[in-house]
Amino acid sequence: QSSGAQKGTEVTTINDEKITVPGDKPAALFFFSVGCGECAGGAESLAKAGNELNGKANVLAVDMDPAESPQTIRQFLDYIKAPELPAVIDTGAALSQKYKVAALSTLIVIDQAGKVSFRATDPGPEAIQTALEKAGAK
Repeated sequence: QSSGAQKGTEVTTINDEKITVPGDKPAALFFFSVGCGECAGGAESLAKAGNELNGKANVLAVDMDPAESPQTIRQFLDYIKAPELPAVIDTGAALSQKYKVAALSTLIVIDQAGKVSFRATDPGPEAIQTALEKAGAK
């Protein structure tokens, strides 16, 4: 675990991929829980924005409920038709504390310097894409 705005936090997704946030490109993090009905739309928007940007930014769904299993999260991702969306369980609330996220359905965009440049509740894919482009996704 690294701290400080300049250093990225390395997380391991439910599919055992390692992603550093923010890493070498801007990142969009969507904080959700499988049990949150409103979260499906936001996660879907995140997946669409990620597909549109085609690798120019990291997108990550962050499950705020450590009791939810990777299997349950995969079912949620299948349900929103975004099985490819990288997802991580926020064990110990590392990401939600680092970026001061307290509410489900919150999306943040972090630029490469580690600064939160955009924060919204359930934004659409266009808003996410625009925010990522402003944060340096080119």
